[in-house]
Amino acid sequence: MTQFNFTTNIERRMPQTGKVFCIDRMTSDYADQHPFDVDGFIESVYQEFAGTEFEESRETLRSIWKAVLSVTSPRGDASLYPNKDGRKRAAAMNVWSKAGDYWRRGFNQGDTLPDMVPMTKITRLDDGAWIALFPKDAHLLRSEELRVKSEEITKPEDEETEQPVMEPAQHQPEPRQLDLFAFERLQQENERLQAQIAQMQAQQCAERFLRPVGSKRPEVERPREDFARRQQPPRRPAPVRRPQPKAVTATIPAASASDSDHAWLKTAGYLAAASVALLLIWQTGLIIPIGLIGLATSGFLK
Repeated sequence: MTQFNFTTNIERRMPQTGKVFCIDRMTSDYADQHPFDVDGFIESVYQEFAGTEFEESRETLRSIWKAVLSVTSPRGDASLYPNKDGRKRAAAMNVWSKAGDYWRRGFNQGDTLPDMVPMTKITRLDDGAWIALFPKDAHLLRSEELRVKSEEITKPEDEETEQPVMEPAQHQPEPRQLDLFAFERLQQENERLQAQIAQMQAQQCAERFLRPVGSKRPEVERPREDFARRQQPPRRPAPVRRPQPKAVTATIPAASASDSDHAWLKTAGYLAAASVALLLIWQTGLIIPIGLIGLATSGFLK
């Protein structure tokens, strides 16, 4: 009988009728105390279908039971299905279905089966026993395994066991405490180095992403600036303001008296020559060539 440090084989009953519908945390001890009568089950199936079209021999039903529990493949064996190829074998199906319930819970041919099929798959233990635990209770089994291992380690030695011969002091290994202290120092040094690495990584991230205003961007961002600069329309050059011309303050020097008199006489000569020509034409009625008058006038003025 396997001893556990938690409660096993808990009976779960229906609230209305009080009938047991499952055994929670079922163990192999429960199967030993409440075994399933395989021969009685096969006989009941045989009697149920005897004399009908679904009748099967006792040997056939027993062979189906053994074949199902002997399957080793986790996928099962489809060739054992009684109703394949369109056949109808009701008696064989009852045996195949019941044996399949135990097989899916992890039982094999030769195991002592409990009279109630466990609610979950069994877990086999090192000593040959088994227990069926729901996932919510799986931690109980792990705790039990740790407890057993710790008991084996701390188990006192037999007093008759010969004590090992102690080596001389100069050949004895150093006390274990020194190894523990060295391990603690190595652990502290490792933590210190990890902290320095984390600090260096944080500084690199800060230098990369948190640059002060006005600092140059990393090289990888230059193509974006060039692309943005190419996308912007060209700016028109600002108009160049030309210097306004300064007001002319210099005065034109007055012409000499002789030049002014000569220009006035020339003008007066032109007027006089034109007046004489008009007077001659009007008095004589003769047309004097204009070229002659021009020549005479030019000679007169010279």
